[in-house]
Amino acid sequence: MGIGNVWVIPKGSPRLDAAYRFIAFAASPQVQGKLTEYIAYPPANNDATAFLDPAVLPDLVTAPGRAGNSLHSDADFWADKGDELKQRFTAWLAK
Repeated sequence: MGIGNVWVIPKGSPRLDAAYRFIAFAASPQVQGKLTEYIAYPPANNDATAFLDPAVLPDLVTAPGRAGNSLHSDADFWADKGDELKQRFTAWLAK
């Protein structure tokens, strides 16, 4: 979720309650909406839309008309071909 992609709590964490409170805070609509003022990533929480500054909306990757310019990653392709392509790229780089 968010900029870091995921939040995790290590097993056996002595501050489990604090970790849950932090994740709830970081994922809250207000915080997610505020992040768009600093980086042009759309919020992970759909309820954050109400907290977005309208001035940043055209800069977000989810703005109308921008989807055609985006690069979509195919996880299945990279799972199947990633190692082979990395080896080929490394061999090319070594030339």
